[in-house]
Amino acid sequence: MVAVIAILVTLMTAGISLLSGTGNQSRRAGVDMLSGMIEQARTTAITSRSYVVLAIAEPGDLPAGDERCRIGLFKVEMEKWPTTSTSPISVTATLLSRWQTLNTGIVLIGGEADGVPNPLDSPKMTINYGGTKNLSIQVHAIAFNSRGGLLSPDGSTPIALRIAEGGYRNGKATPNMRAGQKAVTENRLKIGRVTARPYQIDG
Repeated sequence: MVAVIAILVTLMTAGISLLSGTGNQSRRAGVDMLSGMIEQARTTAITSRSYVVLAIAEPGDLPAGDERCRIGLFKVEMEKWPTTSTSPISVTATLLSRWQTLNTGIVLIGGEADGVPNPLDSPKMTINYGGTKNLSIQVHAIAFNSRGGLLSPDGSTPIALRIAEGGYRNGKATPNMRAGQKAVTENRLKIGRVTARPYQIDG
């Protein structure tokens, strides 16, 4: 009996470690994907002399029908950007590439990171695209100007994205809380205001 219990405990410990490792790997993959798309957005804005929007589509924002978050890049001609600071912003744009999907088990959550504001706490942006298809979506968004700096959300401070393990329930991000811990298991990306390069706050 003791031997059976010992084997079960060993298997449970190994299973927890394996699941934890998988979660860490998925979270790091999400951080890498977001970092790459942010860098692609600012580089495209500079080279095309236009504005580029990184759109964060949560479940329900797109007609995908699943509980996963998607990231898309949109190009906006400078003369088509709103001249007034009305909120929420509405723009006409061109989708640059296919939507990228975050791994299952990874969510983007709101809330400040070390006092740095989070774009998921800002009002959603309306993006009209698709030409004659006349598509329109409302999403959280980060916009880059033609110098590679932040255009939106408005402000004078950097912004931060929080990438956590969890899932989407009824369109809302629900981070996992590990047993015995009150803190969310997450990684955080900080994006500068003047030079909008992403880097990890967590090191």
